[in-house]
Amino acid sequence: MKVDLNPFIENLRAPTGAPGGGAASAVSGALGCALYQMVAGVTLSLPRFTEGRERLAEIEKEASRLCDEFQSLSAKDTEAYLAVEAAMKMPRNTPEEKAARRDAMQEAFRGATLVPLEVVDATVSALSLLPDLLKYGNPNAITDVAVGTLLLEAARKGAAMNAEINLGSIKDEEFVKQSRMKLWDAADKAESLLPALREAAKTAGVTF
Repeated sequence: MKVDLNPFIENLRAPTGAPGGGAASAVSGALGCALYQMVAGVTLSLPRFTEGRERLAEIEKEASRLCDEFQSLSAKDTEAYLAVEAAMKMPRNTPEEKAARRDAMQEAFRGATLVPLEVVDATVSALSLLPDLLKYGNPNAITDVAVGTLLLEAARKGAAMNAEINLGSIKDEEFVKQSRMKLWDAADKAESLLPALREAAKTAGVTF
């Protein structure tokens, strides 16, 4: 499923709780990938850029795939939130109902954690395109690359926060531990890719 941006924004601004920050984080990732795809495509359209054309074509294709994935994850995030909401509304009048509600809430919180973890993984995949995009992309598009990267970092950090808030409600300690390790590893990988962009932006006279 793809996100139609105008209705999405209208739904986002509505006082309903869903879609919320998690879905918006995924849309931010989609926008970042769209900019990466655009820069690769624009560079390929100019014959004077002769180096790395095969790699740029790969970047264009992968950025397109990830853009679609982020849009699907935005919808999945909203569904996951609604599942948590539904579990919280389950009856709790008897011990059996209370137990069923607890189990349903734990399952829903896991689902609401797994989706932002997927968003985080997708942002790392997208950011891994950055070094070669800087190497072979049109240097005049450095600000487009920078904005795309900022959008991807917003997606990663926003998704990580949503995962963390849900982890606080999950009793499975091993799941919590493994999830946090994934978040830390993703942060390390993402942040290791940013200095090259800062240097390229500085060379172009842009502060990143």
